[in-house]
Amino acid sequence: MKMLKSGLLGCSILIGLATPAFAAKPFEGVHLKMLACGDTSVTRLVKILDEFKQETGADVTIDLYPYPGLIDKIVVETSSPTPSYQLLWIDSPWVGQLGEAGSLLDLDSLAKRDAKEVGLHDIMPIQLQENSWQGKLYAIPASGMVWEMQYRKDLFDNPDEKAAFKAKYGYDLAPAKTYKQYYDIAQFFTRKKGEKLAGKVLDKDFYGTAQAYSRVQGAITHDYFGIMRGFGGHFWDPKTGLSAMNGPAQIASAEYMKSLIPFNPPDWGGLMWDLRTGYMERGEDAESLYWSVRAVRLENPKEAKVVGNVGYALAPTFGGRPEPSYTGALSFAISSKVSGKQEQAAWAFIKWGTSEKIMRQLADQGISQTRRSILSDPALQKKFPYYKSVLAGDENGRRRVFHPFYADVEETFGVEMNKYMIGDTKTAKEALDIATNKINAKLAMFPLATRLRWVNDPPLEVLKEH
Repeated sequence: MKMLKSGLLGCSILIGLATPAFAAKPFEGVHLKMLACGDTSVTRLVKILDEFKQETGADVTIDLYPYPGLIDKIVVETSSPTPSYQLLWIDSPWVGQLGEAGSLLDLDSLAKRDAKEVGLHDIMPIQLQENSWQGKLYAIPASGMVWEMQYRKDLFDNPDEKAAFKAKYGYDLAPAKTYKQYYDIAQFFTRKKGEKLAGKVLDKDFYGTAQAYSRVQGAITHDYFGIMRGFGGHFWDPKTGLSAMNGPAQIASAEYMKSLIPFNPPDWGGLMWDLRTGYMERGEDAESLYWSVRAVRLENPKEAKVVGNVGYALAPTFGGRPEPSYTGALSFAISSKVSGKQEQAAWAFIKWGTSEKIMRQLADQGISQTRRSILSDPALQKKFPYYKSVLAGDENGRRRVFHPFYADVEETFGVEMNKYMIGDTKTAKEALDIATNKINAKLAMFPLATRLRWVNDPPLEVLKEH
């Protein structure tokens, strides 16, 4: 008994001697783990995790895995009654699957309570909508993106190249507004070793474009769906809730994507995210359609050779007619199995890691931003010119696939589209019919009301008040 009293006395002394700074740390001793991939929204944040610990007392460990297969890891993790991870990095198309399964913590009440602290009014509405399911908020965007065009403005501005282009195509060389123009530009700039480019003899081949054609999860579909949006194509039939991805616009966009192959690098069939963007970063292609999230590397001299020579614009469309921008978000969520102090600490981490303060702090390191105050900052726009295209895209954006069957859609269409591109399937219609029928065979077992609910995207409830 004396030993117990001694121990209690010792505790009381320590508490009495605690400094205000120590006492102010509400999550001292709490350890959080995040399951994530090596996206810039995470790799940049990892370097300053000590700041969060200093403010709150909580330790955060982030385990990084490759993007392919990460959604499967998250599904397994959130299905466990005792998950190892409290925090989850998610790509916004996964919200439908995870939200429908009840895998993610509904953040509505927390976001409403802490709206001022979160700065809900400052986050681009489409970026929040990307993280919703059936009107409920399930994640906060840590990095926002739009499907944009990245091009070599130094080549586009070169007088010799401009004159040659005008002589060949009959119109001025400028960032493409239409997919026909994009094709012409890709064709024009495709050069062989020994030919001249901007007055210099090439010591290696130069490519008009570099797109993703790999069937590996998400690669070819990310490019195809972005192009499909520009052709006016949609994912679902609003009357049946079934896939509608084998219509005229979808077929035309697949055929168009295949027509770009001659202007791509020879390893086009295996090109995926970092492999295809590497060509622009090394200064080996003229234009590319890709997510703005990778543009951060194009303005970092440690990661790209073309800093200062890249321009950014919204993706072209078919015939130049207006189409909503294709958007996306890379976000932080909390497992629904988390509760108590870990839940509180996890929410504190998300608020901290996505705050305007941290986003501004990380701007110089390169984060594709989600906040209007940052994207519209003139000084930052000058330093990071892609901010303007991100802001414009977000202003007129419509989220991408948000369906519970997104993973199936991505995999099924990825395989069939790749087969068409490499010639194993003869026509785009045949490939799209096969993929569409496979998806619809799975969806047909669900009631019409369920299918219609899944393809509906009700406005985020938390935005109605803020």
